[in-house]
Amino acid sequence: MTSPPAVAAECGATAYDCAVFHVGRHEFAAALGYLDRQLAAAPRDLKALNLMGIALTGAGRKDAANDRFRAALAIDPAFYPALKNLAINEYDSGRSAEARAHFEQVLKLAPSDEITHLYLAEIDYHAKRRRAALDHYEKSGQRFAQDSQWTLHYGRSLLDAGRAKEAVSVLDRIPEHDGGGRFEAGVALGQAGAHAEAARFFGAARHGYKDPYAAGFNQALMLIEAGNNDAALGVVQELIAEGPPPAELYNLASRAFVNVGRIQEAYDALRQATRLEPKAPENYVDLAMICVEHDNFDLGLEIVDIGLRELPGSWVLYLQRGVLLAMKGLMSEAEKEFDTARRLAPDPAIPYAALGMVWIQSGRTERAVEVLRAELKRPKDYVVPYIFAVALLRSGVDPAAPAAAEAVQALRASIRAHPQFAPAHAELGRLLFKRDQLDLAIKELEKAAELDPGGRPALYALSQAYRKKGDGARAQALLARVARLNAEERGDDPDRELRRAFVRIVREGTAPPRKPAEE
Repeated sequence: MTSPPAVAAECGATAYDCAVFHVGRHEFAAALGYLDRQLAAAPRDLKALNLMGIALTGAGRKDAANDRFRAALAIDPAFYPALKNLAINEYDSGRSAEARAHFEQVLKLAPSDEITHLYLAEIDYHAKRRRAALDHYEKSGQRFAQDSQWTLHYGRSLLDAGRAKEAVSVLDRIPEHDGGGRFEAGVALGQAGAHAEAARFFGAARHGYKDPYAAGFNQALMLIEAGNNDAALGVVQELIAEGPPPAELYNLASRAFVNVGRIQEAYDALRQATRLEPKAPENYVDLAMICVEHDNFDLGLEIVDIGLRELPGSWVLYLQRGVLLAMKGLMSEAEKEFDTARRLAPDPAIPYAALGMVWIQSGRTERAVEVLRAELKRPKDYVVPYIFAVALLRSGVDPAAPAAAEAVQALRASIRAHPQFAPAHAELGRLLFKRDQLDLAIKELEKAAELDPGGRPALYALSQAYRKKGDGARAQALLARVARLNAEERGDDPDRELRRAFVRIVREGTAPPRKPAEE
């Protein structure tokens, strides 16, 4: 091979060395001049062809760059640096299928190549093949940390796999000064239920993110979800001091106040929210729900009436008014409000469930069964199947008879739609116990007790199931627990659990989103 002409020692001993020097400084035009000289003397120099492709890529001439990579591969198909660089250019140009094929060829030649694993991880991530992506990310060494988006994608893949602790370690590699990256990491962690860690990332994002208020709001929201209400109130106070606060911030503060038992301050915060944004129904609804949960029904009705003057077409306010009237025992008036809500919003399931509850408590279970049965086909709905099953059982159906199988089916449908809905597990467990399906009953009742430790009927039924299985010790322990709960809340009200379930349904069905807001 003929040697290229000598060059000045300041950039290297050879033309190739000088080209490497200038590429490292992003001086691509100068690098290309030296590479032309190198290749004129040695046209089959694989390293020079590959470096020229890199320089042309840096200069924005990707097609010409790819020609040089292909020229190197035509000389030696196993020269994987050129194959890898060709694949990177294809990926950057949006040709993922071609890039994947070439990256996979690289792995046959260099199975441990970290950059190749990183790009394959990104291809799989964007194709929503998160498990495959995770396998490649784990083989990319520390390359993922070179770009915040790569780091975020790796972290999300770990979260999808249920590996939250490892995800946090990865996401912590996003630089502190990258407010946008830290904000996105907070969103990912919050959506995965890692609320405390999400709050930490949102807190860091407040000092570099384009919208510091959004980062602070999400920080407070995640602190509340993590149970750190005092810290959340501290963040809220900081945000109030930083500028005119919107109504949503007072709404959020009210949640924290309720959680720490500062009910009057919760009322005051929501009243302020209604003053700032009188056309937002959620503020009236949340304020009325506090009234429901603290037996302040008259104040709740006053609040809802103020809201209806501002929003006369709001079905959720009519629904809430009906709830308050039902809690006062005014079932006929409550039914009218629920029916108005249903006519205003025929699609949501909650007004039908509300009417079903009124009919059940008024002794018109056949009416509830008839209307709710027609609504059972709603997709992904847990509300109507649950109320329908309760109505069917209250209508006099023998739990041991074949007709009760329809109630079993409805309750299972409710659980499939909302596995964390304790009342459906409790009702199904009690029904299965009466049908003498003891093991299945215990499974459902144990789940109900786990999800709702204060649900007395489920606990009592579980104690009876344990006793029937011969486990007297566990049965007795549960009976003692039920006795303590009875002492805390005296009175024998057969509809108490139904109302508890219904209040939960209304709260969940009318609450604003509790996950962090994305960009």
